[in-house]
Amino acid sequence: MKTVAIVGATGLAGEKLTALVANMPNVRVRLFGENSVGRKICVRNKSVVVESCENLLCPPPDYALFMSPNDVSAKYVPKAAKKGVVCIDNSSVFRLKKGVPLVVPCINGDEARGSTLIANPNCSTIQVAIALNALKQLCPTRLLAVTYQSASGAGREGLNDLTEQRGYGKLKSFRHPIYDNLIPMIGEVTRDGYTEEEQKLKNESRKILELPRLKVNSFCVRVPVSVCHGAFVNVAFKNKFTLDEVRALLGNAPDVLLLDEPKCGLYPMPLQLRNTKYVGVGRITKDTTANAINFFCVADNLLRGAAYNAYEILLCKMREEKCL
Repeated sequence: MKTVAIVGATGLAGEKLTALVANMPNVRVRLFGENSVGRKICVRNKSVVVESCENLLCPPPDYALFMSPNDVSAKYVPKAAKKGVVCIDNSSVFRLKKGVPLVVPCINGDEARGSTLIANPNCSTIQVAIALNALKQLCPTRLLAVTYQSASGAGREGLNDLTEQRGYGKLKSFRHPIYDNLIPMIGEVTRDGYTEEEQKLKNESRKILELPRLKVNSFCVRVPVSVCHGAFVNVAFKNKFTLDEVRALLGNAPDVLLLDEPKCGLYPMPLQLRNTKYVGVGRITKDTTANAINFFCVADNLLRGAAYNAYEILLCKMREEKCL
């Protein structure tokens, strides 16, 4: 029996991941947290106590999945990996480090082979990359992505800022109220004026898709939606194409749900994609100014964009080690 540790188990994404891992046969689950030590979580009808991260390597688990903030991952992932623990990390600490695979299993799952540290990409990057990968044979040359990211992307307090309609003086996660508002900034502003979230989408998509010369422009907005991120995507290609060809490629792609009948009111929305592993793609149109297309994609940021991707990486590693 293999032991799987989940660090950050009581966060929004951590809860989703715990539910997924709990259904795996022949797996012992250990839960870890920083602010929830001692809490009891029901896993397969048994009560599991959340442990301090200081106990993570006592004894070392076989696999450790980190749904934790950057500082926690930075502290514990190197120690665990050094002990031979297979670490799957959802923070941004290791994503762009040379030698660390940045994996979306339906795109580049083979990259995880032989690695004891695998990085889980940013939530909005995952959904855009999955959709774009379906069109890779058309040779993308330029990507423009404008994201509409839900409040839960900022964690439980971000979701509470929305659902409790917190205003100035009561906010726990955002600089401005998110209820009935739009905030055109996610993360800190970098030297070139783009935000950290925008830089993640640019740099991570290039690495995942192995398109280092892809021109990427991104803009990220926080919107008053509880769960699911949306993204307007404009992609220019080197190769000529037809919209029928584009729809066929997307419709046949793994984990893509083609929802593209706008005259019938069928297009991707959070209400459809919430609690699913799919990236919904629709509103596909030809960009008349270039050899390019527009589309809108939506995915559950907690499940598809975090927990499920980490779970799929875990499955890849367990199959590699013939544990499944």
